[in-house]
Amino acid sequence: MFFRDMIKKRRGDTIKDSNNKKQPDKSEKVNIVSKTPKLAEKDKKKNITNNLAKNEPKMITTNIRLFTKINHLIHTGEGINCSFHIEQWIGEFIASNERFALLIRDINLYNWAITQYPNVDIVYAKSAIAVEQVLNQLPYLKAIYYLSNTGNLIHTLRYNIYQHIFLGHGDSDKAASAHKFFRVYDEIWVAGQAHIDRFKNAGFNVEHIKFVKVGRPSLKQIVKQSVSNNNVTEHIIKTLTYFPTWEGAFEENNYSSARLSPIFLSELQQKLNCKIVAKYHPLTGSRDKTLETIQDALQNSFIDRSCMLSIANKSEPIPNLVVNSDLFICDISAVVSECISSLSPIFIYIPEDRNVITSGSDMHYSDYAYTFSNIEQLMQLIENIIINGNDHLAEARYKALDYLLSVNETVNDAFLSELKRISSTVSEKENKREFVIQ
Repeated sequence: MFFRDMIKKRRGDTIKDSNNKKQPDKSEKVNIVSKTPKLAEKDKKKNITNNLAKNEPKMITTNIRLFTKINHLIHTGEGINCSFHIEQWIGEFIASNERFALLIRDINLYNWAITQYPNVDIVYAKSAIAVEQVLNQLPYLKAIYYLSNTGNLIHTLRYNIYQHIFLGHGDSDKAASAHKFFRVYDEIWVAGQAHIDRFKNAGFNVEHIKFVKVGRPSLKQIVKQSVSNNNVTEHIIKTLTYFPTWEGAFEENNYSSARLSPIFLSELQQKLNCKIVAKYHPLTGSRDKTLETIQDALQNSFIDRSCMLSIANKSEPIPNLVVNSDLFICDISAVVSECISSLSPIFIYIPEDRNVITSGSDMHYSDYAYTFSNIEQLMQLIENIIINGNDHLAEARYKALDYLLSVNETVNDAFLSELKRISSTVSEKENKREFVIQ
């Protein structure tokens, strides 16, 4: 009898009293009392989310030509907020005329991609099994390219028959640019020597990784123009472009100046009498919700001269803005290496209220850019460097350009050459990892 009653209680069954009347279990009473309207609504939303997840397809192959000679596969495990990762590279793959496809792991990003690039082979695969089925239908695949480090890339990394190549979405001195996870890749394609040196200085062994300099193909025309105009001494500031980073996944990794931007951008416009272009990072406000309205605050600070402010769409390609700018305000981020392509003066915000952990190359920001930690310092630098014409880092920026972006590799299409190398020399049946030291 005891065990039977215990089983009933664990199952949530009702029990009978001495008069044979059913009474709700005590735990059931607690549940009933706790179901406030707010909790009930929360449960309802949770059920809707769970139902949507159950109905979400595991694989969509209607936008890819399977069993064709696709040699290259771009993998992205990010969500819709990181569509800019794809935008940075897909144009270069299209221009190469190499056969490639895009493997997307998020349904919202997939729906965006097939709309943006209807002529590109794009496949959606959510689970490990779905990824395996896709790969089995790409018999000529030679290499998989990764745009970021996400947990779901283990579903492709486990295949030894492919070359696993990290492309990334720009490199910077942030700590995330060089750490031990990168050991999983066969090759890391970098813009310049700076990123190789970040790994060299990171303090761990990367001897098995092949680093390949490919320059920054998306900046080819800007680099060519900057190098040819390098002897021009007069520098008129017509447009100042602001590229802040986002607030980071954790506050200790928050290098963003976005919170200060409505104040100092307004002051800079008045001081320089130039147009201000601001492009906030696509992830701005994703952790710190107070930054969701930062663009509104900036617009309010220009309410009396709105014609002097332009806020770029978060998905706007950075090169489109770099080419028309004469001065840059940046944070610690990969965008610095984009801005150096123009050889225009760069001012970088370095927060002084926290310990900034970086993956340092052999050339520091202060070697080629002007750094500041507060608005007063920025204004003093602008007065001295721009207004008084004491731009003493102009020559250093030229050296930094080659160090960060590899001028020769960028101008001479090294990225295209490397894609062709992969297509022509790597067999789909070759397994370079099978020789393991026992």
